[in-house]
Order: sequence, then C-alpha cells, then structure tokens
Amino acid sequence: MKAALLLVFVLILSRTPPAGAEARRPTLFLSCPQGCFDDYLRQQLSYFDLVRDRHQADWTLFIVRQAAASGGERTTLTVFPRPVPPSPPEPEGAARSMRDDRGEPSAPARHGPPVSREVTSRPGATEDEQRQQVLDAALQALYLALFSTEHAPAFRLSLPGREGNTLSQLDDPWNYWVIAPELAGAAEASNRSQLAQLEAALTLRRITDLDKLTLMVAYARYFSRYILEDGTDARGDIPTWDFNAVYARSVGSQWALGSTVTGEGDPFENLKVHVHFGPVVEYNFFPYAQNATAQLRVAYQAGLWANWYDELSVLGELRELRPYHALALIADINQPWGSIQLGTQLNSFIDQPAQLRWGGVAEVSLQLFEGFALNVSGNVAWIRDQISLRGREVTDVELLLGTTQLPATYDIGTEIGFSYTFGSVHNTIVNPRFGRLDLVEE
Repeated sequence: MKAALLLVFVLILSRTPPAGAEARRPTLFLSCPQGCFDDYLRQQLSYFDLVRDRHQADWTLFIVRQAAASGGERTTLTVFPRPVPPSPPEPEGAARSMRDDRGEPSAPARHGPPVSREVTSRPGATEDEQRQQVLDAALQALYLALFSTEHAPAFRLSLPGREGNTLSQLDDPWNYWVIAPELAGAAEASNRSQLAQLEAALTLRRITDLDKLTLMVAYARYFSRYILEDGTDARGDIPTWDFNAVYARSVGSQWALGSTVTGEGDPFENLKVHVHFGPVVEYNFFPYAQNATAQLRVAYQAGLWANWYDELSVLGELRELRPYHALALIADINQPWGSIQLGTQLNSFIDQPAQLRWGGVAEVSLQLFEGFALNVSGNVAWIRDQISLRGREVTDVELLLGTTQLPATYDIGTEIGFSYTFGSVHNTIVNPRFGRLDLVEE
C-alpha cells in the first residue's frame, strides 16, 4: 500500500511580500556526494536561501544516490537541523541576539531528530522523471522538518487517488527478474598507432528483501597497433571473458549467507580459464536498513581456486587446483559533514599461506570547517600470489603493447586535494549563460 501512495508537495513562493522588509527565509545547504540535479533543486527550492556551506545553514538537505535492485536508482534524502551551539552565560537582564553571516537576525537553531525519505526510480527513467521524484521527496522531508515553524503554510499538500482496479494489478510478470544487456566500443587512430576495443555484457538480477541473486557474463576484445621507429609493425590482440554469480540470503537484520562463483579468461594474465567458488558469510555491524548512511561489514569466504594456463606458469604448471580463503572489511559512512568509504581484503591459499594478497581502498571527502573541504582517495596492494605469471621473459613488444603481465610485489595509487571557498553565502541563483563554450576542454 505504501508503494501505491505518492505524496506530491508543491512549494509556493510568495509573490506579494508584506509591506516593509521581507521576513527572513530559512537557510538551506544542499549536500549531494554523488550529485543530485543541483541546479534544478536550487531553482525549485528558491523559497529557501540556499548557502554554500552547511555551517551557515539552518537546515541541511543531505541526498545519497544508490543503484537499486531493479536497475533503477534509490535516493535517500535526510533533513538535518542545525544544532543549538553552546552559549556562554550572559549577565542578568542582558538582551540576547543572534546574527547570521549577513548581519541579519538569525533564526534560532533547532533541536530534533533528522527527517528522512526514500524514492526509487524505475529502470530507464528519464532524467526529468528522476529529478521530479527527488524534488517530491525533498519537499516531503522539508515539510515535516519545518512543520512547527512559520514556514509550514508555504507548502501545499495533495494526495492523488487511484482506482481499485489499478491497485489490484500490481503483480510483477517478471517475478522481480531484471535483464540488462550492454554493448560498447571505442577506437582511436593516428598515422603511427591504432587502438580499438569492443565490450559486451549481460547482467541478470533478482533481488528481494530476503534474497539477492546476480549473474553477469562479459566479453571484451582489445586491439592495438604501433609502427616503431625502425619500421616494425607491432600488433596486439587481447580477448577476455568474465563470469560472476552471487547469491545472498538475509538472516536477520545483520547477517547474510550465500555463495559466489567467479570465472575469467585473460591472456594478459596467462589465464586460459580461471574459476574460484565457495560459500560466504557476512555480518553488518549496523542493521542493513541503515545502509544509506552507515555500513560496516565483515565477510569471510572459502573455497576452491582452479587455473588453466596458456603457457607454463612461473611455477612450471599448466593447471592448478588450490584451496583458498578471503576476509574482507568494508566501511561506508555518509553524513552531512562528508563521506568515508573504506575497504580492505586479505586473500591467501590455504595450503601455502605465504602466497597471499592484501589490498585496501579508501575514499574520504570531509568538510572540516566552513568553506574548507578535503578529498583523499587511494588504493594499495601487497602482492605475493602471482602464480599465473609466465615462466619465460616478457618481450619488448609484449611490454609495449601491454599484452603480458609483469611480476609485481606491490601496487599503490593516491590522490589528494582540498578546496577553500569564501565570500557571499548565497547559492540559490542558477544562470546557465555561456556554459560549455569550449567543448574540447569540457
């Protein structure tokens, strides 16, 4: 029944302000780590004074977008009030006042719990449909947050009805199955080099609250050609395929059990066929229902690891069957002050624990104080499990074309940046004039 009801709120901007100065509008900060139709929302929410930093706002509208099971997108919107700051004691009888960054009397900071709403777009929904759904959910959350304030009358509430025969036709003929084929290609050429790639994939998903089943198969082919200074014509051709199947079943609000099967063929890694499979158990320290704002999951898997090689491996093998296990820890935090995504995993072969691989990834985006944002991302891997390396030396042509894997003991990548913004606090007006003039640069 909940899925059948759609609350539509229309925000009305007063066109006839009362005599004298206009009453102070509430300030709002729009926080969207994954992007959320920013320009559109600023235009539609122009009733508010939108500001550029959450520390300047009476309210923060925090929006998180995630891929949904259906192939659409789920958006979670949360309105956070600005907390009341601690105030030093004042002399008895002294008048108290608060002023905002514009020197005007500030609305009092508010206590109270955050207000949240969720909306899920259908697969293939247009951008206009998605942004309208996001706007409706934003107005719902803002209305509840401002319900006890003088701004509540600015909202208008309506509830469109549906006929009974419509409500009786909600069965899913696909039984929750979603099928997503993909096809892509690219090419680049100059007088001394040509590059081309073709990629195709097919994904099948069936995801309910109790079960999750995902099947994916993909094929790709990468062509490269270089004319060297001595006239040598160097050509590369790398066909690859991948298969992945994941099944998970919910066990309570924080546990999940299931299994995974992964297969691939990749000449770059000397793999004619690779398969590993086994059961998986996962525990989330937060209930899964809170996944939009906080996740801390630990997962353990164990099973068999099988390789068939194109050439003799560095260990002198043409095929291998090994027991393996892996332990992973994943953290995902989304809050008004920023977002943190961390992941680490340790893989090793059970029969030879020294043949292992540890890897970690991190993405951190923080608003440390007004106007100052820090963004850090990186990945690291400690590699001791390259059992599929070719037993011979890599040729110069293979090295140039990138068709053969080289031995490595570690891999590191990092990126760090910060920004600082100051000046006018207003961030409501959208002016698209002269946008994207230089398409080559943009």
